Amino acid sequence: MNLPISLYVALRYWRAKSADRFGRLVANLASFGIVLGVMALIIVLSVMNGLEGHQKQQVLSSIPHAIVSQDAPISAEKPLENTPHFVQKAVPINTTNVVFQTAKGVSAGQVIGIQSFSDDPLLEGIDPSQFNQLLPQGEFKLIIGDKLAQKLGLVVGDKVRLMITENSQYTPFGRVPMQRLFTVSELYYDYGEASGYEVFANLADIGRLMRIQPGEAQGYRLFLDDPFQITELPTYFKESHISDWRVQKGEFFQAVRMEKNMMGLLISLIIVVAISNIVTSLSLMVVDKQGEIAILQTQGVTKSQVRSIFIYQGLLVGLVGTLIGAVLGVLITLNLGAILSAVNPNGVFLPTSIEPVQVIIVIVFSLLLSLLSTIYPAYRAAKTEPAEALRYE
Repeated sequence: MNLPISLYVALRYWRAKSADRFGRLVANLASFGIVLGVMALIIVLSVMNGLEGHQKQQVLSSIPHAIVSQDAPISAEKPLENTPHFVQKAVPINTTNVVFQTAKGVSAGQVIGIQSFSDDPLLEGIDPSQFNQLLPQGEFKLIIGDKLAQKLGLVVGDKVRLMITENSQYTPFGRVPMQRLFTVSELYYDYGEASGYEVFANLADIGRLMRIQPGEAQGYRLFLDDPFQITELPTYFKESHISDWRVQKGEFFQAVRMEKNMMGLLISLIIVVAISNIVTSLSLMVVDKQGEIAILQTQGVTKSQVRSIFIYQGLLVGLVGTLIGAVLGVLITLNLGAILSAVNPNGVFLPTSIEPVQVIIVIVFSLLLSLLSTIYPAYRAAKTEPAEALRYE
């Protein structure tokens, strides 16, 4: 196989055992540093992706991804128009913030009006056929979370007063919040925080307290394939009001995303430091190979080919380190659970998610820095004058 002269010489230099042991050591350290940097960056980004996805599934599965409403109540009997393809489900909803009052305590929370248990993931474990028994229209019954029930000392059959702070009525004693006694008909259980403040009632009962006519609702509650697709909703519902999960959890996921970016930036510095060693090793090689460079030039090798020799040399160091680091990073990420179990038998759960696009970006980033690190040494090598280099040979 006929290789370009520049690549052929670069391969010979890369495989040969240089007499300059220090220069060889610097080159090996550069390659090893790139391996560690690329491997660590892929592992950290994959773990952060997994944690973000796990939090998305655990935290956002129990709250509305988005609520689409208008200035006036809409019909709860008609399907939502212009529903985008990434919406899994759209159900009518009446919801408001409330204050729960019992003889044993007071707590703030949210009440959600539903038409069936399938309207909310928290209630999917309850038999759908019992809906008319547990939440019959007009009887003002509630299904509350186990944590809220413990906090207020409630059991099935107890009464709890709901005060709607967003709606009020005028009385001889002034303006007071709309309130109504509800009966606890069932408890639901959830490991998340939703069971500490979310309760469910019949859609019509909540609408009645909010002065919404039967058969109408505040809006539609949307569940998306990916909760992060909420930014696309305004394109489909231009004349509607949209409130989404960012009101409650936006700061949390923003902090997670910022932590992910900062971790990626810090780990990237390992690659930057390692690749800076390529500059040192190539500079030492240029000094060590002055005579050989001059001889090559006297035999017809052009200055551009001399530059290419050292560019290829630096790229080989960066390429080998990057590919080994990428392979090790992917393999360790795929087996991270088993590795952690071997190190810590008590078990540490770290979800991971490898995104091919991120891996490609890390590889391209490392190779690009490797290329940039070769420019100065290659330029210095091309400036070598044969007469000056061979004067004392």
